[in-house]
Amino acid sequence: AGGSSSKTSVVPGTFQEEAGSRAAPVTSFSLDEDDDIVDMAGGSSTSKAGVVPGSFKEEAGLRFSLDEDDDIVDMDAVHADFAQDCRLPEVPPPPEDFSAEDLQLREVLSEFYLRHRAENLANINYIVVKYRGRNVANLWAQLTIKYGLPATEGVDLLSRTLYQSAPFEYVSDEKAALLTEALAELQQSSTDLRREDRPELFRRVILRGAQDGSDGLLRMLSFRGIPDDRSLRCQVWKVLLGYLPMKRHDEWSAIQGEKRALYASYKDEVLAVGEDNQVTLRAGADSSESQDLLQGIRNDVERTRKDFEYFRRPATKASLLALLFVYARLNPGVRYVQGMNEVAAIILYVMSVDPECAEADAFWCFTEMMVEIKEGFMQALDHTGEGVYGIAEGVTQKLRSFDSELARHLQQSELSLFVFVLRWCTVLFAQDATLPDILRLWDSFIADPCRFEFVIHVCLAVLLGRRDDLLETEKQFTLAEIIQSAPRNADFERLLRRANAICAFERRGEHLPVFPPKRLQVVEDLSEWAAAVAQEVGLEVSRNFQEKIAPVVLERAGQAQAAASEKAKALNAWLEETAPARQEAIDQAQSQISSLWGTVKSKLDCS
Repeated sequence: AGGSSSKTSVVPGTFQEEAGSRAAPVTSFSLDEDDDIVDMAGGSSTSKAGVVPGSFKEEAGLRFSLDEDDDIVDMDAVHADFAQDCRLPEVPPPPEDFSAEDLQLREVLSEFYLRHRAENLANINYIVVKYRGRNVANLWAQLTIKYGLPATEGVDLLSRTLYQSAPFEYVSDEKAALLTEALAELQQSSTDLRREDRPELFRRVILRGAQDGSDGLLRMLSFRGIPDDRSLRCQVWKVLLGYLPMKRHDEWSAIQGEKRALYASYKDEVLAVGEDNQVTLRAGADSSESQDLLQGIRNDVERTRKDFEYFRRPATKASLLALLFVYARLNPGVRYVQGMNEVAAIILYVMSVDPECAEADAFWCFTEMMVEIKEGFMQALDHTGEGVYGIAEGVTQKLRSFDSELARHLQQSELSLFVFVLRWCTVLFAQDATLPDILRLWDSFIADPCRFEFVIHVCLAVLLGRRDDLLETEKQFTLAEIIQSAPRNADFERLLRRANAICAFERRGEHLPVFPPKRLQVVEDLSEWAAAVAQEVGLEVSRNFQEKIAPVVLERAGQAQAAASEKAKALNAWLEETAPARQEAIDQAQSQISSLWGTVKSKLDCS
């Protein structure tokens, strides 16, 4: 290395042709038989490397020499070039027009490509522009499949980068595009509106909807949460539930007056409310059936949300009892089922911004909501695929699709999700979250363009949020405790983001492949199904053989044996009976043959 110098003289050899040679001779490379094993450790027998050098055998007219002008290679430059080649690609700065959502996607994508494909960092701005907005779900679906990641990781990545400004909850691309355009127009015309003044934005959206007769934009904003303005939430719920149709905006006051008077007449026909807020049946409506119904509702009302002061008030209990009883009388096909009290209580609380009319408004909003969710309360629809059993099966299928490992773990632990899904979906988590969180959840449930399908996505998000805890145990009781407490113990904002990500994957386009892909799930399902069916079929075949086939075979065998015995007896009897006649026929045949033979012989002798 030449002492302190960092430069090494690397002098290549050249083949030079001597004078008088007419053609370049062939040079051969061979290994000599006596080539030594070079001791790379300076003579130590334990650290020798088998390096077998070759020798160049000089042919006629050729020699190997070192040129004087061979270059000196700068090793510092070599190391610098090598270090430069190992550096990560430079990430270009983000464009100035990138929004906060664009920058968030860019940051998460940078982390992703650092782990999986660093060379894509140079194109990161282009990728953000291509997949921003509603298309971000397509991006993570493709990347999850391409890099063989579990679907749960795809959900986590999308939950961190989902564009709330894009209508991801709509399946129709055309509808989503129209809403995006309408929102952009509204924002451009509302330059005086501060970003944080969301209540005013909602009011302007309602006015715009009144002009075009559509609640689409209001539904989109409400899905992302209505501001904590009690009068605003009350009005928006009335619109989205259909109590106050957007197309009849000019008639809202008249509609409310008419509906409130109609409810009062229904109530006065069957109930009387005293000054002490005691609700009793009127004469003529006090049948034993009505008394039992009223008492059953009263018992449930007394237990409703006792943790909240509003629901402990006598007036609140009287209103809740009255509206539930009137609903049951007017809807005999549904009547009253335990759990309806929890749903009606949340609506009554939201409508209480106007105490004088809260009960009537809550009755009509509750009636409109029950049109959408009554299947979960109707026993007649159980086991039909449309009631609560169908909802529970939907949650189970979604879990198998997004996390087959967790679904298989719960199945092997023989823990059914039905009892938990029944509670969550029937009353829309009204018993399993704090009141502020319930109101926020219900904003999305009521605004869901697919009408309460988002409840299933929230159920799945709850389970995925406790995935690690569930996989750590196989004890049924422990698993049940974890699932039961999951909604209340969840980080609510993360839960919502995860549910939104699942929703975006499920509704990411009408013509796009399903995510997660079904092929792997089908293989797993078939394997489990085949094993279960094989066992079931084996047992069924054995049982059928013993119960049905074996007795039949034995019976047929007995019948065949009896028939054969009868036929054998008949044959013997026939042989005995026809023996003389058969002997006579044989004798006649022999006589005829002898006569014929004599005639033939005489003819031969004459010739």
